[in-house]
Amino acid sequence: MSSSLISAVREAVDQALRVRGSRDFSSRAAYERFVQDLVRNRNLTRAAGFQEEQAALHPLPRLPLAPCREFPVSVSRFSTIRVLNKTYSVPSRLIGTTVLVRVRAETVEVYVGTSQVLTLPRLQGATTHAVNYRHVIWSLVRLPTTATVRTCSLHSPSAMPTMQMSQAPTSACGSSLRARAAPGRDHLGE
Repeated sequence: MSSSLISAVREAVDQALRVRGSRDFSSRAAYERFVQDLVRNRNLTRAAGFQEEQAALHPLPRLPLAPCREFPVSVSRFSTIRVLNKTYSVPSRLIGTTVLVRVRAETVEVYVGTSQVLTLPRLQGATTHAVNYRHVIWSLVRLPTTATVRTCSLHSPSAMPTMQMSQAPTSACGSSLRARAAPGRDHLGE
């Protein structure tokens, strides 16, 4: 039973006990009879409406409804996918790959082949973008120095991701302008 239905039954029982004038019963069976009579009387008042609705119902479909919708989607060069007019970021290793996206009521699942690589919360309402900075951080590291300073000054130092820093000049927000993802690899292209 739903919580609203349970609270409605509790309220009805409480009201009936107040009208009765006493909450004392001779036995548990007497209390159960009291509650069953109350529920039966409440259901009788709704019987005509239920019959009317039942006459208007169509038969259920023969096949069960699909639990999700599936879409083959290509990952853009910006490490994003577009599903049902919403944009989601995915790990950059998937750039250029065609992935299978399963859209469920609450989640969006991303598959490469038969293996699930990512589960994202589904965007609802007016929200159109879900970008995880971990998916796009290395593309930001490749930006020219001025763009890096501009990006860095837009965010507070606590919001900046932690990266292994090399010895390089620092920007206005105190982080290095040069970062390395792996030893021996320079992402700034210098």
